[in-house]
Amino acid sequence: MKYIIIFDFGSTYTKLSVIDRQKAEVALTARVPSTVGTDALLCMEQCFDIVRNRLGDADFSRSLKLASSSAAGGLRMAVIGLTHSLSISAGRNAAFGAGAKILGTFVGHITDDDIKRLEGLNIEIILFCGGYEDGSTVALEHNADMLANSGIVAPVIYAGNSSLARQIQTKFILSKKKCFPVNNIIPRVGVLEIEPSEKIIREIFIKSIVNMKGLQEVQARLDGPLIPTPVAVLDAGELLSIGTGSSEGIGPLMIVDVGGATTDIYSYVEQTKYQGASLIGSPEPYARRTVEGDMGIRESLGCMIDEIDLKKCVLASSIGVDDLRNKINKRIKTISYIADTELERKLDNILAAEAVHVAARRHAGWIKYVHSSNVTAQQYGKNLSPIRLVIGTGGPIINSDSPEVILQEVCSDPMGSDNLLPESVNFYLDKHYIFYAAGILRHYDAELAMEIMRKSLRSCN
Repeated sequence: MKYIIIFDFGSTYTKLSVIDRQKAEVALTARVPSTVGTDALLCMEQCFDIVRNRLGDADFSRSLKLASSSAAGGLRMAVIGLTHSLSISAGRNAAFGAGAKILGTFVGHITDDDIKRLEGLNIEIILFCGGYEDGSTVALEHNADMLANSGIVAPVIYAGNSSLARQIQTKFILSKKKCFPVNNIIPRVGVLEIEPSEKIIREIFIKSIVNMKGLQEVQARLDGPLIPTPVAVLDAGELLSIGTGSSEGIGPLMIVDVGGATTDIYSYVEQTKYQGASLIGSPEPYARRTVEGDMGIRESLGCMIDEIDLKKCVLASSIGVDDLRNKINKRIKTISYIADTELERKLDNILAAEAVHVAARRHAGWIKYVHSSNVTAQQYGKNLSPIRLVIGTGGPIINSDSPEVILQEVCSDPMGSDNLLPESVNFYLDKHYIFYAAGILRHYDAELAMEIMRKSLRSCN
């Protein structure tokens, strides 16, 4: 087997990468319009035709064929926990790590209004967690009753105090609802067990996109399972950071992926205290992903403008407020719009930079200064200040003529702030847009995946 063919089924485009195993390099990249809304097999066959024309029938037939998908838009989830700093934080990490997007979080004793909101969110799965082992069960029993007696039909993953697992599962079964008990997500103070929850979420993801027409035929032509694209990218970054048995990793890093609908931030760094601060909340995983569904420069731009600094955009673009709003509205109405003038491309850069600015600050931990006899500062979330390398991916960054301007928004504010962001970094691009492929390839040939990622990196400082 000389070649490995890897696809990514997206909502707009299906991307293709062909890896030459002998040369340890990308032999071919291409993309075709996605047909996931009609028949996913059609765009796959178009990709196959491109590969056959380049490789020939013999090499094509002997190649390994793998794929990821983000065409379902990410599994739509809600997280229910008992406290923001512990079970909600851990639950969000599990959901994001499994490639989902979170539409709602609910803390403490859920109410009738919470149930009504959940019923209106079109949730595909609920992660229900909270409570240490041997801890209080009152709030968990209340929340289980509320969910079981509701009109919500989404399956529930129960990842709370295990002493209630069987009782809660029985309650849901009697209410004709699906419930998947897994290990307690925070069984003890300082212990985090998110992998069982992530595994179930990923399995449900695959089942959820079976409705994508042609998917069963697509899966039959692959040599491995279809996995969520964000999971592939998360795995790729972790490999690049920590390395393999024989190849040294490049150390702590961040990956920034700006798109039309979302901005994803991935960080890879051990949790450390910032200047002796006291750690508050749940433990943080080494590899962490967050996704901001209101930070995209096309589909989500209508929500994004409520969060960004429009005055800053006006100053940076040198255009008036009314003209800026007109250009933003054009992007909202025509999400396929491609910037066709220097000014329009400049505006896309500005919007992408604003998306990164907000998304990075939501991803990072922060410091709260307190007045106490033995503690002067409390740290919430992940300390990203040790990171010295940031990699940009996604169309708005890779196709930008000034990607470093976008990526520098991950850095801490020069005037100082409470956010624990990188302070001085080197910026790189995933120039071949290959990280999704490397994340899939990691589980078949980690050394090869490592090598193609290294070759795809281009400095943009």
